Amino acid sequence: MSADSSRPSPVIRAGFFAGILVLSVIVGTVAIGGGAQSAPDVSQVNAPSFNSGESVATPADESGELSMSADASGKVVVIDVAHAGDIDREALTPLVSTLTENGATVRYHVGERQRGSPLNESLRSADALVVLGAEQRYTESELNGLSAFSDAGGRVLLLNEPSQASPAGLGLFGPVRSDSVTKPMAPLASQYGLSYGNGYLYNMHEYDTNYQNVYATPTGDTELTEGVDRTVFYAAIPVQGGDTALTTTEQTTLSKTRRQDTYGVVARSGNVVTVGDTNVLTQEFLYRADNEQLVGNLLDFLVTGEKSPEDAPQPPESGDSGSGSSLPGAGTGGGGALPSEPGSTPAPEPNETVMSDE
Repeated sequence: MSADSSRPSPVIRAGFFAGILVLSVIVGTVAIGGGAQSAPDVSQVNAPSFNSGESVATPADESGELSMSADASGKVVVIDVAHAGDIDREALTPLVSTLTENGATVRYHVGERQRGSPLNESLRSADALVVLGAEQRYTESELNGLSAFSDAGGRVLLLNEPSQASPAGLGLFGPVRSDSVTKPMAPLASQYGLSYGNGYLYNMHEYDTNYQNVYATPTGDTELTEGVDRTVFYAAIPVQGGDTALTTTEQTTLSKTRRQDTYGVVARSGNVVTVGDTNVLTQEFLYRADNEQLVGNLLDFLVTGEKSPEDAPQPPESGDSGSGSSLPGAGTGGGGALPSEPGSTPAPEPNETVMSDE
């Protein structure tokens, strides 16, 4: 036997190293695959969307047309911007145009700070009021006036949103706001037996392109849910009290408690409706799923009340300069930006102290 006969042949050595290489690849693949199997904790998810083996992104259809069934002729709808001055008014164009095309007059309540009228005076000639995520507190006089307004048959629509869930540039508001944003809405809703929860809603299992875009379905057949099968809300805030009209789908989680459940996002108490999102009114979300049908029903709700003009709030005993200026072309299809209220500041209500909003 030669001196080299004890050495492994080149073929054996090549096979040995090839085996080691294959084994290394298998081990590395298992390690990588094992890491992909465990989803990160919700608190660590910062991406705009999240996918896991159990999640299902089901984009909602974007179609339809915003319309109303009710005749709004002669009705006056006031949008309160005095308590939420950073509202993107352009985002309200579809809502305003639809109301005016159906005969309603739409006004912005800008408040006394901007040389407008007190809220109670604006309500005297109004049939409905829309409040969008108030940032400034309502005075006791204003809260009493609103209560009297709804008791007299006036309709009130309250829309609120989470304080820190929406990124800049989305919704009716610009930059992310502080935790104090939702607080001014609390006493306003509570006097009608309604309330908002803390945190925002998301669903890691079924959502519309983004886990914060949660689906909601009707709880029954009501005026608010007519023609509605499924709606989409962006990082909505839960609403409690009254008669719940829409709830989120199962496995929806509240960020504050991390509890999975179904949560109410639209509720009604008499002449007052609360909605846990402002984004449903915007162009981005208005035509997703059946959102346009829901918003159309909300507009019908606003103009179908029967308010007694002689009831509340009562005008001053001497003189009343009126409130707000009408939208040009009201009832003839006008739209776009709305004018502010006139510059006059009328006398306060009898025995009423006009307080600063600060």
